[in-house]
Amino acid sequence: MKPKPDIDRIVRDFPRRVPIFPLPEAVLFPGAVLPLHIFEPRYREMLEDALASDRLIAMALLKQCSREEYESRPPFHETVCVGRIVRHEALADGRSNIALLGISAGRAQEAADDRPYRTAEVLLLEDELDAFGSAFRARLERAYAISVQGPEGLAGFESQLLELLDEDRIPAALINTCALTAPILPQHKLQLLEERSIARRLERLIEFLERPWQWN
Repeated sequence: MKPKPDIDRIVRDFPRRVPIFPLPEAVLFPGAVLPLHIFEPRYREMLEDALASDRLIAMALLKQCSREEYESRPPFHETVCVGRIVRHEALADGRSNIALLGISAGRAQEAADDRPYRTAEVLLLEDELDAFGSAFRARLERAYAISVQGPEGLAGFESQLLELLDEDRIPAALINTCALTAPILPQHKLQLLEERSIARRLERLIEFLERPWQWN
């Protein structure tokens, strides 16, 4: 078994400037795992550089913009999530499949750079790991049933996360995985990422899930 990423050390030694990977729909959350397929030349270079250094990439949600902006340097929302590459599979023709483990939310300001991909100065944001009440498990089970629908159930998925994370990070990671996979709009996921209270994030997620007319 591979050693678990030392998240405390990653946060403590965070370099501030990291590559930015802006996408129109993906929102990463701390403790959640996002699979990605890397194929564009600029992002192949980004991946190569990240693998050769600290394996960190910040995921950003693109703002709505014109076609001209999208094809050049489309604007992205400043709230991002820094992830660490925990899996890398090299494919033919330089393509790759990777998995990013969310480390921390942050505020990003794009930096001037002559590389083909974009970078940003990122200030990490700390989530509030609330004390969860007696109703927490039932609320989480409801969010999981709608959002993840994994065949192994919540307990089985919890065991999978323990291979990557320390036990005290599991409750937040379960909530954040539900937020990552929930059938809601990307801008609603961004609102959840901007919520610093983990308990409140769960409640807001359930609010979104219980209003399915907002899903698309």
